[in-house]
Amino acid sequence: MTSFVQNTVNGLKSLLDQNGVIRSLGSEGEITDALVTFSDSGASQCDIRAFESHHQLSLPDDYQKFLTLHNGARIFDSLLDGVNIGGGLHLFNLKEIDTELKDEELYEEVSGIPIGHLLEECDLMIDRDRLKEGDPNYLYLLEDGLEYKPLDLNFEIFLDRYVMCHGQPFWEWRYYTAENYYRT
Repeated sequence: MTSFVQNTVNGLKSLLDQNGVIRSLGSEGEITDALVTFSDSGASQCDIRAFESHHQLSLPDDYQKFLTLHNGARIFDSLLDGVNIGGGLHLFNLKEIDTELKDEELYEEVSGIPIGHLLEECDLMIDRDRLKEGDPNYLYLLEDGLEYKPLDLNFEIFLDRYVMCHGQPFWEWRYYTAENYYRT
């Protein structure tokens, strides 16, 4: 299986202006500007192997591919009158993952590897148990440190969909019907 992480990243980069800004058509016709920034360099295979060895874990191939391209990113941070007000997806670099893993109490019960923050409310996590079992649907959200929500996706499919949806929470869309949409 070939990875398309690089295609997704390069496609997104091609849509950015010289300042890393992308204009999007959002929900209900709202036009928004968002900032996208990638780390200048990727992690080396040596860095990734050292990280895996130190934490006694294996990172999935598609996520490793992203790390070799860019060791961290911020994707679709909201801009309000040109000022970055956050939100979006913060994909951690290896050092940030290491720091997050030191908070073992938070992640011990869910057997997870935190790889990012999403919409300022959730941790984007890799499920170690699913990974060990060879389950390709290893990604989940840990909302407010309490609710474990499987996404039934791997990293590259999540990233691809997140980019296609311009940072909108596509995983919640199945819950919106004509009956309940207007109540939110």
